Amino acid sequence: MLLVIYGLSPSLLNLIINRAVSGVQVGQVTLSLTEIVLALFVLVAGLFIVGRAKRWLSDQILPRSRFDVGLQNSVTAGFGYVGSIIVITLAVITLGIDLSNIAIIAGALSVGVGFGLKTIVENFVAGILILIERPIKVGDWIVVGGTEGTVKRISVRSTEIETFDNASVIFPNSELIANAVVNWTLRDRIIRVVIPMRV
Repeated sequence: MLLVIYGLSPSLLNLIINRAVSGVQVGQVTLSLTEIVLALFVLVAGLFIVGRAKRWLSDQILPRSRFDVGLQNSVTAGFGYVGSIIVITLAVITLGIDLSNIAIIAGALSVGVGFGLKTIVENFVAGILILIERPIKVGDWIVVGGTEGTVKRISVRSTEIETFDNASVIFPNSELIANAVVNWTLRDRIIRVVIPMRV
């Protein structure tokens, strides 16, 4: 109504509405307003369900298991990443986009990503390796370089370490893979601490 009041002809408005409902041809893909709204709904609802399921898994299911805290964190993170990938794939399929075209575009962009986002890709791959191999896990007491503290969070890009001064230090995952890391509690929680004392 506002467009008509400001001078848009009703015939042109009707054409725009029909084109939005019936769809616009973009290459070999026809995008319509209903498909876009449905894909957004699938994306938002799917990510919400994945988030709720992830929270339910970490708060209700895994604490009752015999898994240690680090393995629980790895399972929860892996479930979140796999669920998000599935939801995004379903949203793309809802739009009617052929996944083979996306594979071709991703292959073409992989070279640019490899050069331009090298650090991010390194940290991502290192984060996946840390979550799978678990050389460090949440709750471990580790020493990296001159930083010593407890692992609080492991994500695909970085790892958060809380020092004994209550300071949080964010390490890129690639540094934890490429450099030597002292893990005091990798096998068990029993450690020896030497405290020099003056007499």
